[in-house]
Amino acid sequence: MAKKQRNIQTSWTPARDKRLETMQSAGKTAAEIAKVLGTSRNAVIGRSRRLRGIVYQSDIDSWTRANARRSAEAHERSLVRRKLQDKIVADMLKSIASGVPREKAMEKAFKAGAYWWQIGEHFGMSQQTAYETVKRAKKKRARK
Repeated sequence: MAKKQRNIQTSWTPARDKRLETMQSAGKTAAEIAKVLGTSRNAVIGRSRRLRGIVYQSDIDSWTRANARRSAEAHERSLVRRKLQDKIVADMLKSIASGVPREKAMEKAFKAGAYWWQIGEHFGMSQQTAYETVKRAKKKRARK
């Protein structure tokens, strides 16, 4: 079966592209250019990007604001998460001091949200060793 040819027409001619580039280099906004060319602002922005990667300052400002906001939100979440994890590790140490087996306290801390590296750090071991310690203890309990 032959593939059907699609006849895609565009209103962007080389002459309109040239006018777009001229107005953009003259400092006109996308809205102003759109009004002169009789098209939408989004069409102007899209075409200018496709032509030569022209980017308007408003786009850069928007991306900068969005990235700064997302970065600040992520930083805030990491602070909250870290505070919770510190509390979990402190509770783990209290549990061990009160007589709970080390492996059980480590497992409970991990299930509560602490990372293996944080748990291992308090015992002078790597995250892998902390994980393996709990894993061995679980196997031992399962055999009983």
